[in-house]
Amino acid sequence: MLKPKFPLVSVNVLGKIVGFGLVLVVADMLVPSLYGSYLPIVITIAVLTLVGAVADLVIVPNLGNFKSLLLGFPAMAAIIWAVAKFFPNCNITLGWAIVLTLFIGPIEYLLHEMVLNSLD
Repeated sequence: MLKPKFPLVSVNVLGKIVGFGLVLVVADMLVPSLYGSYLPIVITIAVLTLVGAVADLVIVPNLGNFKSLLLGFPAMAAIIWAVAKFFPNCNITLGWAIVLTLFIGPIEYLLHEMVLNSLD
């Protein structure tokens, strides 16, 4: 079985937190009524990072980068949309969730490449 090196997990998680955070914060700055506060952004980043880090270790090595991105795209959009539903001031529609996921996609591609390149 292929085992990732320990620093990979740390770098992957940090990359997700920073990358997803940048996308969501910039989107909220450009469209001020999108999130309403930083709490839903922080929770969305946490959920995406947790699910994504586990998926990167389980799914990416088995399916490769492209198939993992295709599988992850609807999951990321659903997470972004669903987390926002818990906060009444959020205006994240499914359309906005898809747009945000399109901007997150290149970050995920790079992180998947890093995962694949670091496997034993």
